[in-house]
Amino acid sequence: SVGLFVVLLRVTYQSYQDAMRTADGAILRGHVTAGVVLQEPRSLTSRTIERLPGSLDPCPDSDDVCVPLNIGNRIKTLPAAGYGPVASLVLPDATHIQLWAQGTGSDIVYRTYQVSRWTNRRQIVNLQQNAGYARYDIADSHVYQRVEYSVTLANNVKIWLSPGGSYSVNVIPDDPALRSDVQFELAVRSGNATVERDGVTVQVAEGQIVEVTRANEIRPPRTATWQLIRDHEWHTIERELTDSNRYNWREFARADAPNMRTDEQNGIVQVVSTCSPESPDFCSEAQQVRTLRLRRDGNQARPFAVGIDQTLDSDVSEFTSLRLTAWVRVLTQTVPLAGIAGSECPIMFQITYKNLSPADVQQEQIGRAHV
Repeated sequence: SVGLFVVLLRVTYQSYQDAMRTADGAILRGHVTAGVVLQEPRSLTSRTIERLPGSLDPCPDSDDVCVPLNIGNRIKTLPAAGYGPVASLVLPDATHIQLWAQGTGSDIVYRTYQVSRWTNRRQIVNLQQNAGYARYDIADSHVYQRVEYSVTLANNVKIWLSPGGSYSVNVIPDDPALRSDVQFELAVRSGNATVERDGVTVQVAEGQIVEVTRANEIRPPRTATWQLIRDHEWHTIERELTDSNRYNWREFARADAPNMRTDEQNGIVQVVSTCSPESPDFCSEAQQVRTLRLRRDGNQARPFAVGIDQTLDSDVSEFTSLRLTAWVRVLTQTVPLAGIAGSECPIMFQITYKNLSPADVQQEQIGRAHV
């Protein structure tokens, strides 16, 4: 009987230690007037979040639309919500998760927030990210001895985030036009993280990014930088864009003079192998690189432009720095007084963009290279 009493005491103590409860107090904050929707557990319909009346408003002194967040809630942001962080999840420990609406929008399920019922032994938090881009700023709480923050992705991929760190998780759409073999990205701004799938784990340190391919391969971490422009070596240049190649380079030709003759519209776009910009005149064949060449022969005085352009369709609000770099070399310039009016420069770069939303008026910045 004494042995049985000891066993019962041990089981009771273990149950006391392991008992967990769901913590309340999570809030969904919408930073825009439309485009943030909430879906209740076991419901097939979503609703746009609305400001609650009077004393029910979780943040009455804010311009945000705030609603309590419950376990099982599914939060979606729609592309029409605009650029930048359009919604935030603020969890009971002040963890801040920001959602973007770029591309096809984000889709996150608030699955678990549990803490030890009687002790400060353990805290378990899990979210499921189905789509889009989110930034996770995890609180550095010292209340619980063991804190487990995780994000569940498709295909049995799970990410573990250390407390006190800042992380970015991007679910890349399975769009053939993107021509990307990557399905998930994890970037570590600060702290450290672990990516796991079927027993295989990869550690990711501060300043690194790791990619999971569509074949479910976890690639080795690398420095967290992104190539915003696709195909910077011009392997594919289209004459006509279709839905399946809409992010490729496209060749264009534009006559700026009225009634220009056909024989004057003679610009040429070529990709050639030549010496790199660092040593443009002397190099071996092995040192040559693919180079874009824009050329117009003849002595025409009327302006005619040829070039290439590319649709980026990117929300760059989360980038800490953005640098667009090009090596340009003008081989021959024969137009008299080129560049005086700013319309006859040999090379021109044009960036078109929208400030806050896809519905905004398109803006542009133009840079010209003169000789």
